[in-house]
Amino acid sequence: MMFKIVDVEALVSQAKASGASRIEVDVTLLATYSEEACITQTQWMGSPHCNKNYAWLHVDAEGIPFYAGYGRGARAWQKNGGYAWEWFVREQLGGDYRVAILAVGMTDAHAQAIFEQMLEMYNTKLLNQSSFHRGMDYAALEEERAKKEAIRPFYRMVRHKKPARQIFETAQQALAMQYALDPHRTETGRFGEVLKAMDAYTPLSPSFIAYIVEWYVGRGDIPAAKAALEGFTSRAPRQARHEKIVHLAEIVERGSFATRPKWLDPPNEKDVQQ
Repeated sequence: MMFKIVDVEALVSQAKASGASRIEVDVTLLATYSEEACITQTQWMGSPHCNKNYAWLHVDAEGIPFYAGYGRGARAWQKNGGYAWEWFVREQLGGDYRVAILAVGMTDAHAQAIFEQMLEMYNTKLLNQSSFHRGMDYAALEEERAKKEAIRPFYRMVRHKKPARQIFETAQQALAMQYALDPHRTETGRFGEVLKAMDAYTPLSPSFIAYIVEWYVGRGDIPAAKAALEGFTSRAPRQARHEKIVHLAEIVERGSFATRPKWLDPPNEKDVQQ
C-alpha cells in the first residue's frame, strides 16, 4: 500500500459536496516510514500545501520517528528541536534524517490534536521535551528530588566557621551524596538515553570538591588532591571548564597555593598531625 498524506481540507470539501455534516479523519501512524512517506523541503515548498497547517515526524535512516511537530511553511525543516534533538541529530545520525508529513490542511485545533496523538503513539521514542508522554518514572523522580534536597543544608554547613577538618569531612559527605544522585533514571525513554549520553545534566557542584582538594593540598598530600579532582571531573566532564575547577587543577599541578585559603588558617595543630 502506498503511503499517502491525509489532505484534511480536501476531505472536508468532499464531505460538504456530498451533504455530509460530519466526517472522521484517520491519520495513519506507522511504526516506521519508508522513503515514499518522506518529502524534501524543496518538494514541500513547491507544493500547493506549503502554507497550510500540517503535522510531521522526523525519522531516522530506518524510518523510526524521533521527533514530532506541526506548523506551516518550512517549519518541519527548521533546526528547532531543542538541545537533545540537536545532539542526537549531530552525534547519532550524523545530520542525516528525513521528514514524513502525515496530514495537511487542518485547523490549528486539529493540528494540535494530531500532534498530541503522535506524542502519545510514539511516547518513549520521541525527543520532544515538552511531551508528557515521553516516559517518566515519577517514583524515581521524587526519590531524586528528596536526595537532592538533603544535600542543600551542606552548602551552608561548609561555610560556617569551624575547624578545617570538620569542614573537610562535611564536604566529603556532601560530595558522596552528590555522587549518589542519578537524575537520568527518571527518564525511561529515548529522551533520557540522549540526556545521559550527552552528559546534559550533571548534578555536581564544584563547591564541595574545592574544600576537599584544598584540604589535601594544605596538608601537602598532592596525590590525594589529584585523585579527588580526577574523580570529580570523570563524573562531570563538562565541569572541567568551570573557573573553580580550572583553578583547582592549577593548584594541584603546581603542588602549592599562591595564596593559602583563609578557611585553612590558622593551621590547626590537630589537623596537621592527623
